[in-house]
Amino acid sequence: MFAVPLGFAQMVKDGGKQSCMACCETMMKQHDEMQKQMAGMDARLQSLVNEMNRAEGAARIDTMAAVINELVAQRTTMQKQMSAKDSMAGCPMMKQSEKEFAPPAPHEHH
Repeated sequence: MFAVPLGFAQMVKDGGKQSCMACCETMMKQHDEMQKQMAGMDARLQSLVNEMNRAEGAARIDTMAAVINELVAQRTTMQKQMSAKDSMAGCPMMKQSEKEFAPPAPHEHH
């Protein structure tokens, strides 16, 4: 479930309904796609682990290397996806959320 930022009602009231709803639809589609990708990645990793567990001797070392390489590749892919905020940067709901949940500015004491 996604939490709706407090400023959502204000954006709708201010006439941002269309762009906000479009943003939500886009985010949901991206979330669904990411879930599908993760399921595929999980299946690939499980297949390699199963192969590793069946392997013996030197072949087991080779399959362990395949598992490690897959883990690294998946982590790299996920980091790239998480750092690609360009798709949400223009979303009015995300902009409002950042403002609402931003930490307070530090105070200087004299």
